[in-house]
Amino acid sequence: MIQMKPSIVFTCPGCHAVFEFDSVGEYEFVPCPVCGTDYVTIKKGNKLLLENFDQTQMSEAPEILV
Repeated sequence: MIQMKPSIVFTCPGCHAVFEFDSVGEYEFVPCPVCGTDYVTIKKGNKLLLENFDQTQMSEAPEILV
């Protein structure tokens, strides 16, 4: 018998749509199927939240001094 991983219900921070996504862990890519915004999962305590993918990229980019 094949065991299926449970899906997770997310609420899009942008359009507030509620959608189900395959079971994911921390730092995984999750696109909103309604508005198309790209998110990355982050853990806050024991909750898995969505953070805007572009903001995550900017915060992890090294600072360039000129």
